[in-house]
Amino acid sequence: MAKPLCLLLIVVFSFGYMAAEEHVGLDEVRQAGLRVVEITTLDNEEPQGMVVAKPGDPQNLNITYKNKVPCQIIITLFGDTLYDSGTYEAGNSGATIRINGNTSAFFSNPLNMPYKLKLERKADLLLRDNASRYKDKHWRLLKDATSLNTIIGLKISQLLGMEWTAAYTPCNVVINGDYRGCYLLMETVRRNPDCRINCDKNTGFIVERDPYWWKEDISFPSQWYTDDSDYRWTFKYPDDDTISNDKLQSIQQYICLAEQSLAIDHYEQYIDITSFAKWLLVHDILGTRDSGGANMYLKKYDDSATSLLQMPCVWDFDSSYEVAPGSFSRVHQSSHAYFATLLKSSNRSFVNAYLALWDECSVMLNQRITAFTTTFATSQVGFALNLSWQLHNRRWGYTIPDMATCIELAQHWFYTHLPLLDAQIQQIGQETGIAQISTSHNHTPCTCYDLQGRPIQYLSKRYTINANGKTRRLFHTHAQ
Repeated sequence: MAKPLCLLLIVVFSFGYMAAEEHVGLDEVRQAGLRVVEITTLDNEEPQGMVVAKPGDPQNLNITYKNKVPCQIIITLFGDTLYDSGTYEAGNSGATIRINGNTSAFFSNPLNMPYKLKLERKADLLLRDNASRYKDKHWRLLKDATSLNTIIGLKISQLLGMEWTAAYTPCNVVINGDYRGCYLLMETVRRNPDCRINCDKNTGFIVERDPYWWKEDISFPSQWYTDDSDYRWTFKYPDDDTISNDKLQSIQQYICLAEQSLAIDHYEQYIDITSFAKWLLVHDILGTRDSGGANMYLKKYDDSATSLLQMPCVWDFDSSYEVAPGSFSRVHQSSHAYFATLLKSSNRSFVNAYLALWDECSVMLNQRITAFTTTFATSQVGFALNLSWQLHNRRWGYTIPDMATCIELAQHWFYTHLPLLDAQIQQIGQETGIAQISTSHNHTPCTCYDLQGRPIQYLSKRYTINANGKTRRLFHTHAQ
């Protein structure tokens, strides 16, 4: 029964075009019961994407934003205004909207893209109590409201006590008077000591393991990712235009030393074991299939010796429930991540932390997931989201199942998966191993130069460091 159930979940959460698209009236949207994010752009300009090719690999296409469009954002509920950014005035009011690139955008309808919003003045778009604490300029509109994957995934993050779990609200989005469907209005991965990820303003950093590094202004390799065809690290904090060469070299050196420590079983000196174990366990509980995407973030609070690399958050739940029930997530054994090496290490600190976390969280885990999903389905937001799925289906010709079906399938998957996963995890506790690390993961010190071979103090736009100690400028290609 496991495989048919797994396949059924994939079908349910990976719906396709089944009917003709249909215009949906705004009165219906406003009466559905979800908050409505109404965005009016300057001169009705549409946020657009630009197809780009990976350098040296013209068949490897992706998408990035082509324009940042000034706009006004108004959030309403049943027609009552809850928030108004005002019309766009740089530094004072309004916002900008652009598409959020990568794979989800590449395969999206141009009018139903994921988006990034940047406010000109900080605000809490989720309109929580004590809103001043949650103010920020940066927000996301993710298409993830058309399934429960992200909603359940973030709940698992909370249950395991990740340092930060992104807050969100399901909403309906209208752009220039046109209904665009259901979205999650969410916080972004940003340094914000009050409510998001906390690190020291001057010496801390947040980086992302990024397969799309070639779309960013600054990136750097490490001993794990020296091949341009794989990954590099890009920055979530500090911003690219504030990173000096010395700062970049210091960050790269620490990450490389941390990666080398995996091979000699002394990783406690560099990584926060508990945060790494939590990150992996979240994915194992959810049964995620994707191991090749981005969304693996590392943070170091400051440059002190006591500050370790941490994994502060989980992100991207598109591939949840896509392994056979009882199987580990694909990243569990992927050579593209650190976990296979940590699990095989003769140093059992990571394994012991992973097992202890499972022993602690597995008690009543299925009951907690069942209670959460049942409560969500019967809540005002859950009821409104179910109605909004019907509007979304009409707008785009989709066949999203109703809320009851999605809840039933998710609950049954966890009911099947978690006992089988427990048996797999107990097996880990009985194994011993020796760290194995690819010989290609050799640290090569990097020095930054300009195109004339002169040492540089600050990196210019579109420079990336190569493992051979040189830099080169990247050019994007625009598909005609």
